[in-house]
Amino acid sequence: MKDPYDSYQWMNDLHQKFNLRPRYFFLVPDKTAKYDRNILPGQEGLQQLIRQHEENYSIGIHPSWQSGDDVSLIKKEIETIEQITGKKITSSRQHFIRFTLPGTFRYLINAGIKEDFSMGYGDSNGFRASVASSFYWYDLEKEETTGLLLYPFCFMDAISFFEQKFSPQQALEEMQQYYKKVKSVNGLFIPIWHNNFLGTDKLFAGWREVYEKFIKEIS
Repeated sequence: MKDPYDSYQWMNDLHQKFNLRPRYFFLVPDKTAKYDRNILPGQEGLQQLIRQHEENYSIGIHPSWQSGDDVSLIKKEIETIEQITGKKITSSRQHFIRFTLPGTFRYLINAGIKEDFSMGYGDSNGFRASVASSFYWYDLEKEETTGLLLYPFCFMDAISFFEQKFSPQQALEEMQQYYKKVKSVNGLFIPIWHNNFLGTDKLFAGWREVYEKFIKEIS
């Protein structure tokens, strides 16, 4: 049967139509777990998907939940994508927004990550860092500036759906509200979307239409 979460061609067509270059973050632990239910990176289908996106977009690592318990996995997962693409990976977004300070950011820096897109709430949408522009993470414990550039996000589809219990229309109105606020201060509006929300699964009916409508409004 056709995979209801396979929305990649649909996304690609929409993004190319409006000349957009979103970032894609791939989850590639070599074994699945309770919160890491990914296609294993040894599968040729996934490798082909990653390579296709690397050719047209910026891609990064989606560090697994398991890497939060075993930090050595961060470098291993980064190397997995680098081996698939032959390119250096320097951006990340934490799975389920799982990170601790200062530990996680230090581990990312040690693994060669230069940009991270995890600075947001895991249970509600909004501005966790009270700012809508990127900034370099400052290690308070060491009292030193780092080279890790943080990009705060203010909207995620999964939070709107699972935590806030919003309908697609309510989520659209929320995005519109945040977009206007960010635009008013010349900030960078960063929404996070998942391929399953933009697929054809009945559970997420109406969400791809919201995404498309929003893209059309702001383009």
